[in-house]
Order: sequence, then C-alpha cells, then structure tokens
Amino acid sequence: MSCPAIPFQSNQTPRLVTLHERLFESAAARPDAIALIAGNNTWTYDRLARYVRRFSQALLVQGLRPGDRVALHLTNKLETVAAFYACMLTGMIAVPLNTRLTRTELEPQLRRLQVSLYLGQIDLYGAIAGMDASILDADKRFLVDGSDRDTGARAWCELVAQQADEVRFAPVCVDEPALLLSTSGTTGEPKFVTHTLRTVSAMMQACQAIALRPYDVALIATPMMHGAGLFTALTTLATGGTCVLMDRFEPAAALDLIELHRCTMLMWLPFMYSEAIARQIVQPRNVTSLGTCLVGGDTTPPSLQEEFLRVFGVRMRNFLGMSESAGTFTYGFDIGPVCRAVDMDRVCLVDAEGNPVKHGEAGELLLRGPNMFVGYWLGPGRIDDARKDGWWATGDVLRQDEAGDFWYVARKKNLIIRGGSNISPTEVEHALTVHRGVREAAIVGVPDAVLGQRVIGFVELSEAATEVEDVLRDLSTRVASYKMPERLIVVDQLPRNSLGKVDRARLKAIGELGTGCRLRSRG
Repeated sequence: MSCPAIPFQSNQTPRLVTLHERLFESAAARPDAIALIAGNNTWTYDRLARYVRRFSQALLVQGLRPGDRVALHLTNKLETVAAFYACMLTGMIAVPLNTRLTRTELEPQLRRLQVSLYLGQIDLYGAIAGMDASILDADKRFLVDGSDRDTGARAWCELVAQQADEVRFAPVCVDEPALLLSTSGTTGEPKFVTHTLRTVSAMMQACQAIALRPYDVALIATPMMHGAGLFTALTTLATGGTCVLMDRFEPAAALDLIELHRCTMLMWLPFMYSEAIARQIVQPRNVTSLGTCLVGGDTTPPSLQEEFLRVFGVRMRNFLGMSESAGTFTYGFDIGPVCRAVDMDRVCLVDAEGNPVKHGEAGELLLRGPNMFVGYWLGPGRIDDARKDGWWATGDVLRQDEAGDFWYVARKKNLIIRGGSNISPTEVEHALTVHRGVREAAIVGVPDAVLGQRVIGFVELSEAATEVEDVLRDLSTRVASYKMPERLIVVDQLPRNSLGKVDRARLKAIGELGTGCRLRSRG
C-alpha cells in the first residue's frame, strides 16, 4: 500500500477524557442542568450520574466483571443511556441489540456473544423469552419497565433501587473492549465493531469539535442501538447539552418535540427528513430553534437538501460517519459534497492496487487515527484488527475535488460496471430525484452474460399521475446513455434493512426477477 505508514503525529488529538469522567464532571459543575428528557420524565445531570452509579452497582451485585458482555435490547429510553455509562464505568462490554430483529436473527448473535446479562423491555422481550438457557441464562434476564411473571424475567428497576449512589469505582482499562456495535449483515453474518473507552472517547471529542455547540438540545430519534443515535447522544452529553429521547421515530411527533423543547440539533437518516418535510408542509410547527441538521447513513439527494432548506429555513448537511469511526470529517458546507477531512493525514483514497488516486478520480476511502475502532470481535479475547499498515479500508468509494471537498460515489460492492464502464448508483439516483414526481430512487446492477451488469432503477413516486416514460425522458437529459436504467420499477416503498438503509440486496433480487412491479423496459 502506498499511503503513508503509521506511526504518524497529529496536533489535533486532544487530551483523552473518558465519557463517564466527563459525565461526573458535568454533574458536579452543573447538577441542575437538564441532561435527558423522555416524555414527561426529566433527568438532571446530577440525577443521571447518581442513577449510573446505582446501575453500575447492580451489575456488580449480579456477579459481572470487566470484560463480561451486557446485552442491551432497548429503544431510546432513560435507562438506555444509563446502561451505556454503567458499562463504561465498570469495564463491562455494552452490546446493543437491533430492536427490529426476530428471534431467529438474534439467537445466533447471542450464542456468539456469550452474554452475561440481558437488559430488555416488555414489548421486545417476546423475541427472547423462549431462548434456551444455554444461550441466555434464565436468571440473568431483566426488563427495565417491569417484570414478566410468565417467563420469569425480573424487574431491573427494583434491583437498581436497592443500590447506593455514592460508591467509588476502581479505574478500568481504557484499551479493553467497551462497546460492540452490530453491522447490518446484508451480505452475510453481521460483524461486531469493537470500540474501547479510548476510541469511543476520541470519537466523541472529535465529533464535539465538529458538529455540536455547548448546551445544544439534540432530538435523538435515530435508535441508540446503532452508531448514529448513540454517538449523537453521547456527544451531546459530553458537551453539557440536553438529549430529547424519542422512543421510536414518528415524523409528526418529532416535529412536536422540536417545537416544545426548542431543539437545536438533529442527526437523522434521509427518509426521516423526507417524512418530516411532508408533515411540516401539511401542519407547520415552529422549528426556528434548529441550527445543526446532519444527515447520514445513506445517500442524500440534493433535491431533498434543497426542499428541507425551503421548508425549514436551515441547511441539511451531509455527514460521513460509520460504526467503525466518526469525527474524521466535518459536515458538507454546500449542497452536494459529502464532507471535508478534519486532518488529511488520516484520510487516503486509493485505486484497486492500493495507490493514491489524483484529485477528481474515484478511489476507495482508507482511514486511520485514534477515533478508529480496534477491529471486529470474534469471541472473548479474539479481535480481527482488519487494518493494514494502520489503515482501514472502508469499502466506500469517494472522489475529492480541487477545492478539497469529498463526493460520495458508491459502496465499492454496489458500484456498477456495465460494458467496462463504471456507473455510480448515487449519481443516477440523484438525477432521478430531480423530477418533481419522484420522491426517492435506488439504482442497482444485476448480472448480465454480455455486459457484465445491467442497470435497474427503482422509484417511489410522489405524484400518482407521474408517467414512468416522463421520468426516463427527464433522466436522459441528465446522465449519459450508458448510465440509463434498463428497467425502471415503481414501488410503493423502497425496502430497508434493519439499520433503516435501502436494502439493495432485496432490490437486486427483484431486479433479476423483473416481476411483481410496474415496469418500463428499455430496448
């Protein structure tokens, strides 16, 4: 690999302060400041810090020790935040479980993880209740919102209430695993992204310097079981701000919360902004408090950014982050580019041979730095580093223009090669959404014996009267002929995976079958 080899020096790495240390400092300095709001419940920093100490004591009372895995099967609740901090304070490993998964999907994950304790909630516990004790000890199952007499799951709140809140805890190793985040697993078995206290704290410090202001009020509507929601919540609390927790995203309710609590910051997925725009048009709320509105997790059409600016009066800014790393890039300052690098010494774009590409050329994004994960968790004491010469290959293809802005091209595995020509799905998708009758679009490549791949398009229509032929005619003025979809398939709603991203694997399967949808074939 031709990118610079580590070690490297950077003058932008601040002194490490662990997140639980920062929480206790905030509780001492501003005990009555609001940390969390969930429905009618409000927790000050002092109350949160005291609850975290009691929560941590309860983990120790159950016989858990540093390195044990604690499964968190929770939506965005007050106890969810406390659980993450308690695991950090005690040296245990927090393992958030995807709340959308079924028992069939969760069982192999829990078998691999060998968790020592399960924390869930009543409405999700059905996916766990019947699991064999060899996978999940029947005596180590707790629910934060009560007990389940039929299954024997106990009430966690009762155990926490019995603990002291002024206990001192021994220091923990900041370089041992502290957090395992599951990938979506759309191409196979999900991976567990491994972070330590050091890498999590470094990520939050980096994000704090980029995206948040002191005392921001962030609406946490993306699940904290995934990186976007969790990192936003932890960063907000690290800056002394307030997190308004939304159990599950619903656009009208989200707008009500923004108005009620004067929220200043959002970190949402594209489809969440799209739904919020539609609701705001129908029933406007006072959203003038909003200042930083970040969008990530999936590609964002410029047309959506323009519509958000028109309706909300504030820019929606692209933000590039992932479970493995956050804080390497600032958000995009204009409509279109994804981002700019905070430190170019931590970023490299390379070709298929691993050589750096020139400005304007597409290349795979490589990252390094203290805010990087330490590898993929394979089992107790076993971590696959996944880095080469200190660099991690993200699988994302980007290009950098002469001004220094980075533009997203595609996931490496989603790049379409038709007749020897590379096609960026993102470029064609954005061109499709320029049409006023297209709400959302997705482009995939399907195998072809002659051309290698053929281009298949999917669209959600915003206007029922929209003609597919009109959409294709408009698209032909915006992209070259070889990028045009062979078929354009109209769907009521694009399928999404467990992380809320467009499920391209399912779309490819539909594209290969070519049935069950409205089609418009070319040639």
